[in-house]
Amino acid sequence: MGDDGSLLPQFVCFPALGKGAMAAPADGTTEVFVGREAELGILRAALEAVRAGRPRVVLVEGPAGMGKTALVDRFLQLEDGVQVLRASGEPWEALVPYGVIDQLTRGTGINRARIMASREQALPVDEPISVGTLLLSLVEQFDQGSPVVLVVDDAHWADIDSLRALLFALRRLVTEPVLTVLTVRPEDVARLPAGLRRIAAGPIGTTVQLGALGASQVQMLATSIGLTDLSFRTAQRLQAHTKGNPLYVRALLSEVPPDRWRDWQPVLPAPRGFASSVVRRLESCDPATRRLVEAAAVLGGHAWLATTAAVANVAEPLSALEEAAVVDLLHVRDGDGLRELAFPHPLVQAAVYGQLGPLRRARLHAAAAELLDDDAAVLRHRVAASDAPDPKLAAELEAFARREANAGAWASAASALVQASRLSPTRALRESRMLRAVDAMVGAGDLEHAGTFAREIMVFPAGAMRDAALGYLAVVRGRPGEADNLLRSAWERADPAEDPAMAATIAQRLALHGVGRLDGVEVVDWASRAIELATPEDPVRAEAQAVLGLGLAWRGRISEGMAAHEAALEQITNSGDSALPPRIRMAHGWLRLVDDDIAGARAELMETAPAALGRGSVRIALWAYAWLALADYAIGSWDEAIVNAERAIALLEESGHAWLRPLVRYAATVVPAARGDRQTAEEHVRQGMAQTGDYELMIVGGALARAHLSAALGDHDAVLRALEPLTSMPSSAASNEPGFWPWRDLYGGALVGAGRLDEAEAFLAPREALANQRHRRSEIARLARVRGHIESARGNPEAAETTFQHALDQLGQMPLPFERALIELAYGQTLRRHGKRRAAATQLQAAADRFSMLRARPYQERCERELVACGLSPAERRTFDPTRLTAQELAVARLVAEGLSNRQVAAELFVSIKTVQFHLTHVYAKLGIGSRAELAARLHDSTGHNNTGHDGGADLGGTDLNGNDPR
Repeated sequence: MGDDGSLLPQFVCFPALGKGAMAAPADGTTEVFVGREAELGILRAALEAVRAGRPRVVLVEGPAGMGKTALVDRFLQLEDGVQVLRASGEPWEALVPYGVIDQLTRGTGINRARIMASREQALPVDEPISVGTLLLSLVEQFDQGSPVVLVVDDAHWADIDSLRALLFALRRLVTEPVLTVLTVRPEDVARLPAGLRRIAAGPIGTTVQLGALGASQVQMLATSIGLTDLSFRTAQRLQAHTKGNPLYVRALLSEVPPDRWRDWQPVLPAPRGFASSVVRRLESCDPATRRLVEAAAVLGGHAWLATTAAVANVAEPLSALEEAAVVDLLHVRDGDGLRELAFPHPLVQAAVYGQLGPLRRARLHAAAAELLDDDAAVLRHRVAASDAPDPKLAAELEAFARREANAGAWASAASALVQASRLSPTRALRESRMLRAVDAMVGAGDLEHAGTFAREIMVFPAGAMRDAALGYLAVVRGRPGEADNLLRSAWERADPAEDPAMAATIAQRLALHGVGRLDGVEVVDWASRAIELATPEDPVRAEAQAVLGLGLAWRGRISEGMAAHEAALEQITNSGDSALPPRIRMAHGWLRLVDDDIAGARAELMETAPAALGRGSVRIALWAYAWLALADYAIGSWDEAIVNAERAIALLEESGHAWLRPLVRYAATVVPAARGDRQTAEEHVRQGMAQTGDYELMIVGGALARAHLSAALGDHDAVLRALEPLTSMPSSAASNEPGFWPWRDLYGGALVGAGRLDEAEAFLAPREALANQRHRRSEIARLARVRGHIESARGNPEAAETTFQHALDQLGQMPLPFERALIELAYGQTLRRHGKRRAAATQLQAAADRFSMLRARPYQERCERELVACGLSPAERRTFDPTRLTAQELAVARLVAEGLSNRQVAAELFVSIKTVQFHLTHVYAKLGIGSRAELAARLHDSTGHNNTGHDGGADLGGTDLNGNDPR
């Protein structure tokens, strides 16, 4: 039993760890503090209020070991010029009168005689008032130029007399610069006096809910103690295993040998001190209770009581369950007439499982395999019960992996294949299954483990399968030279007649390699071969069909490409296989976007992205979310574009798909660049930079991100430098196919802006001809805008006006508000400079209104300058200026304003709850508000309606989804 009376064990055996996310580095220098940026921000904001003469009380709540004390320590380390009074509660001192006040006043020079005397006599009723008055006088003795930070750690264990005296003092602070910080466990908040709780919940109070560390913070903590190669996925497992408790995380990182963390899905133990406490409680139980708890640990986190009792061979499970619940080893949940068992914490299960001997553990797993009917669970238990190679079980695992791969469940397939490899009796089978496991890991987006196993398979004999697996890994890592050598070697070694499935896989990987190269000819060639070789039910066929349509479109045959996609989707639908369509729908949605079916593309991608992720295909989900963000950008739903780009970034960071990094960062750059959020845009540009030798796909994405930022800044020379690599790509490259990579108008416009009109003319003419040949209306409109600039600069206003009107006519009813506004701005500039101020004002005001609705501040300011030059005053801007927020802050703010909880926002954006809290704290500070209700009201005022953009209405710059202007 813990010191606080709870039955979960306390970590009294790790005093050096404190109670937070502090860790001593391996070199023994200074402690490293990880995470908690949002919480530190709240404490800093409270201190700023105190410096302004407004006393504040902050209640820091968090479970044992969650880092309350470490947070306060870090806060005090970072703040200069503060005077600190600090004390802490202890269970055994809870009955010592004024023990905490004694700690606060000791060494301060105050006359403490009355406090000490109160310990030796019966306390009068008004004694807390007297002691509280002494505490006030102590505060007054301090230099009034410096704030006082009064800290009581573990306030729930403080003596009641000290807490009452503290309450008396806090109620009388008016302008004194005092920040009071109390740390407390959530389950013990009720121990605080009611008045103290009311202050913490009132106008001068703030409660900081200290939650779990996220996976990235677990990685940082591992790095701080010298474990630099902890993979993100392993960090995720450790975070879930410990519920993000830094004390438990730090203990396990210190106790588990470093090599164990690099194992494939390592079995995580409980920290030794925690496990000892659990084992003591387990040993105190009746034998039947112990057997029940052990069986539950073998079955997993949740199991039915009847099944657990059967595995444990317990005749009277209710009696055993009652005892297990009393000592807090098991919890029970009743539902539908069945009782489901669960452990109070994952570490309790780990401690129980860890104390099992090998024979007892194997027998329990074997018994579980006999009783369960879920294929995956049965195989898992049979594997755990095995202690020698098992050809039959290995073959069953391979068959299961094949079924999972066909359903797109690559992670499950990879796990089964690794186990099958380990249980295989011959070297050839072990190597074959391990190679397929690595291939499945890449498909699942688990590049970290794939890279680890790649070192193992490098020593395998050279062969088609080995080279194909390593080549596939090289593709998604963004290493085109390595991928080309390996995949072509694999094809040379393959025998399509003997093993057509292997040959189809290699051909499909070569088609993906062609995608990275933006080479439509190679894509069509290899995808066609893969389709010919693959069987109808092989998922490789669906992948190749998706890529084939894309390659056809890159060769100027977009109608054929879309038709190929639609035929493949119909065939798959008729076969009843629901796992394959996301792969084809992603590519089909991209082609619809290019073909100017913006709304249709957006709708298809909105369905495809989460479906692909749900199937476990991270690569397809990454593509889909990136193109969905760009579709949102095109249609004017810029807040949604930010959200979907953030989702893509989260998947990118988790998976490590380097070849998609510039594309994803480009999708994340366009909105903050256009809105003038230079800091955020520059960070995305930095993260998306490509270099010589990278895939052309990467070079184009990185160049577009830089060019969009430079264009928003009005830096024509920087635009030209950013896009220069694209001008040297072959004319047959997909980067030159109209609509796929919209860079030509940026480059041509920059040439005009730099005064290089002849070069602009020479550059533009062939691109205009190709866009017209392809009937790509949005591309024609963008290039016509550049043509209008050229005519205007050459002194041909009539030709310029005709060209700008042609550009607007090409957009027609398409919902492209930003593109329309850019044309209107250019049109208005030309009209004004040739003396047609009234006509110019009409175009400029229309553009300004659209830019305002999109919150495209740099472009709105250009419109306003032009309107002033026309002799007009621009319309007053809205009170709320969202450009003050970063893209991430705005994404969080929009979702919170819709009523989503922090947990729901985190799930929407694929980030941790702590990240949401961090951004929300900054939003409140920047907007000068203090509640979710104020945030919703402020955003409602800025948009003029309750819906903050999900219907796209406010984001279309004054148009509906069909592009009609209701004004």
